Amino acid sequence: VEGVRGVRVKGKGSGVGAVTGGVLGGLLGSNIGKGNGRSAMTALGIVGGGIAGHEVEKRMKARTVYEVRVRMDDGRVRMFTRNTRPALGSRVVVEGNRLRSASGRRPVDDDARYVDRKV
Repeated sequence: VEGVRGVRVKGKGSGVGAVTGGVLGGLLGSNIGKGNGRSAMTALGIVGGGIAGHEVEKRMKARTVYEVRVRMDDGRVRMFTRNTRPALGSRVVVEGNRLRSASGRRPVDDDARYVDRKV
């Protein structure tokens, strides 16, 4: 393992944040203006609150993944994305798109989804 870099990725929104944000935005918008202006502000509040709520939910569910740079014996470099951080300098064996410890005892990361990218 030649290099490891942590990358923060947004989570997935379930819709709860958008609905909650839309309701709160609609309530706030309904308190602004009179007549048709109040209706327009309510609609604007619902849309804006929904967008903001969705983004907040994704950020709250964010997680860190690790981009792992592996130097192969032939000098090539391959990149993998993993859920856990491997030790820098550790020896690994690449089997397809999976890594395992060079000692052969166990996979380096059982729960990761590997994304192999040639550098």
